[in-house]
Amino acid sequence: MYGKIPSLELTDEMKDSRLYRLLQSADTVCFVGDSLTEGTINGGVPWYAPLQAAIHGKIVNISQGGATTKILLAYFLPSIVEAAADLYVVAAGANDILFRDSLFCAVTATDYVQNLQKLRDAVCARRPDAKFVFIAPWIATEGDASIIGGITPPDTDTAYRNYTAALSAWCKDAGDVFIDPNEYISRQFALSSPETYLLDFIHPNAGVGVRLYAEAVLMCK
Repeated sequence: MYGKIPSLELTDEMKDSRLYRLLQSADTVCFVGDSLTEGTINGGVPWYAPLQAAIHGKIVNISQGGATTKILLAYFLPSIVEAAADLYVVAAGANDILFRDSLFCAVTATDYVQNLQKLRDAVCARRPDAKFVFIAPWIATEGDASIIGGITPPDTDTAYRNYTAALSAWCKDAGDVFIDPNEYISRQFALSSPETYLLDFIHPNAGVGVRLYAEAVLMCK
């Protein structure tokens, strides 16, 4: 489907993750998100591509470059609900943080989790037994991120912490799986430099980039 994607050698630790077990058992997995889920910049390779061998069921991808939680609700909610998946893996929020426009973004952490709650409620109205995995907003590196017109470091760092903390607490209350892969990703950036993995300030390349991101979500318990 995507050509040759770097394989992810699954360790016992990765296979012990809740996400791996859910991916293995799901009849349908619906991935929801923004450009990293769509593969907008890297030729159509989503961040989860190296995990596809672990998924035995049907895969549905509902995503768009530039999507925020508000955009997902406004334009993609019917498709998300109609997927009627038994597992939803949602990775959204980076654009809400970076663009900071109230017309199409959740401009506070409270707004962010409220938007995700609306998405979750709509899905559960159709599929009450659906399971959810929520991934913290993907981190952006310094530099090019400042050109998109939102906020810049260190304000972005504060926003990422606030949104991630709010998502973690909300997932705990709802009994959903929360994953924050950003510390793992950041450690690899420090070892090899972001340019090894990224095409710009946020998008993983179609090689070692998506492999790192797929690995990170399994390694973060």
